[in-house]
Amino acid sequence: MTGLVDTVKGLVRGSTDVLTKIEALEDAAEAGRGRLDQVVLSEASQIVDRASQRLRMSGDLTVVALAGATGSGKSSLFNALTGLDLAAIGTRRPTSSMPLACVWGEEPAGELLNWLGIPRRHQVQHRSSLEGAQSEDLDGLVLLDLPDHDSTEVEHRLIVDRLVELVDVLVWVVDPQKYADAALHNRYIKPYASHSSVMAFALNHADKLTDAQRKSCLADLTRLLKSDGLKNPQLVATSAMSGDGLDDLRALLVKRVNAKRAARERLAADVDRVADRMASQCGNAKTPEIAKSDITELVDSLSDASGVPVVVEAVRRSYLQRATAATGWPVTKWLGRFRPDPLRRLHLGQQNKALRKSASNEVSIARSSLPAATPVQRARMDTAVRNITNKAAAGLSRPWADSVRTAIRRREESLGDELDQAVARTDLGANNTPGWWAAARFLQWLLFLVALGGAVWLVLVGFLQLQDLTLPKWEGIPYATIMLIGGALLGVAVSVACRLFATSGANRRARLVAKALRSELEKVADSHVVAPARDELDAYTVCRDKLAIARG
Repeated sequence: MTGLVDTVKGLVRGSTDVLTKIEALEDAAEAGRGRLDQVVLSEASQIVDRASQRLRMSGDLTVVALAGATGSGKSSLFNALTGLDLAAIGTRRPTSSMPLACVWGEEPAGELLNWLGIPRRHQVQHRSSLEGAQSEDLDGLVLLDLPDHDSTEVEHRLIVDRLVELVDVLVWVVDPQKYADAALHNRYIKPYASHSSVMAFALNHADKLTDAQRKSCLADLTRLLKSDGLKNPQLVATSAMSGDGLDDLRALLVKRVNAKRAARERLAADVDRVADRMASQCGNAKTPEIAKSDITELVDSLSDASGVPVVVEAVRRSYLQRATAATGWPVTKWLGRFRPDPLRRLHLGQQNKALRKSASNEVSIARSSLPAATPVQRARMDTAVRNITNKAAAGLSRPWADSVRTAIRRREESLGDELDQAVARTDLGANNTPGWWAAARFLQWLLFLVALGGAVWLVLVGFLQLQDLTLPKWEGIPYATIMLIGGALLGVAVSVACRLFATSGANRRARLVAKALRSELEKVADSHVVAPARDELDAYTVCRDKLAIARG
């Protein structure tokens, strides 16, 4: 539809304000789709479509409809204004009382009349029947005589209802006895109170009233119209029989035709009407903001509920255990093999690596063995989600507040699974081996072999009592003893040093993993809570601001 409106921009001159309102209404309706009342949104779409079609057609033609109840005399007024005798063409006018059209001037009106659905039309190109009036004054006027709006025939009423939506100017012809008819006011006037500028009222049969009665009827009709919501109703007292008020009515039509603004004013009034209805549902409150502190609190609660502290501690202990196995004294480090890896116990070691490799293939994610969230942790998470939901919906109208809550609730249902998957897909560094581990392992085995060599040497000399074998000494201490004791002591010392380095590395690895896990949880918090809320708030902002333009 936006493309259609863009096309119209190049076809219509002087319609910038109307087009701006139409585009704003279209954008507001799109933003409100699925949030505001579908009936109102459908009406807005229809108005945008109808306005685009009307603006495609000649802007030099002004469609004025004479509408009224049975016996109001609108057909007589039509006769007087057009110089036609409806009785003379009665045989050509269908018994279903199809609307009759009369067109002044040379401007082609076929497309417009087809759009209006008028099969019978008569074009006047000569002097008007009104005294002193030149037909040129009314060039561009398309005058319609509508069926009775209170007809017993349903078809007649449907025709009136359809054309009331399409014409540029409505002249309601009423008589002194039925101008207060509830059907007229409740069905056509009150709903179109915003169209006051494109409506006029002709109190017909004025020749049957005294001056005092005429003034009284006009005053009472004015009061009724203002109570219906019309700000400045245009009234004229007329009589098709005596000709009273016809000059005033004609002057009103001439003014409308010459201004060439009636169609745009009518479309603007249509936009105002539906925009007001949408605005009453949308509201104009300031867009709520989601504070960073609220997001931080949410991520903290998700961290506790998803077992992040347990994972971080397991990463630290796993690092220490693997470092000890890699750099410890070969004589004692084998004891660590009997302790299970903390990450493997949580099913988080190799699973994370496999998960990252298969992510592009959308392989299902296996669950970890993290402990389930406690009731307290779950309650804290629910409270944090509810806090953001309430703040995002604060001050909004009911439809938008409900839309915010629904959007978050819809994603919240999968929040627990997504938390478990976020932990499972995070790189915990279980397969990362620092380079210094290999160097420490080489050194440890070298010291172990030195100590072993010294022990073998001592065994051969001492226990086997090889008297002819002399042990070399340093400062009176055999080298074999130095090798044995020195290798063992240095091995233990290296183990202690490696333990210190490993502890520092484990803490650093734990901090990195904690940061990575928090980053993943922030993504989950954003995708399942914050982003849905902000999407709704962005849509609300667009709807509110565009409606302000449409109503401007």
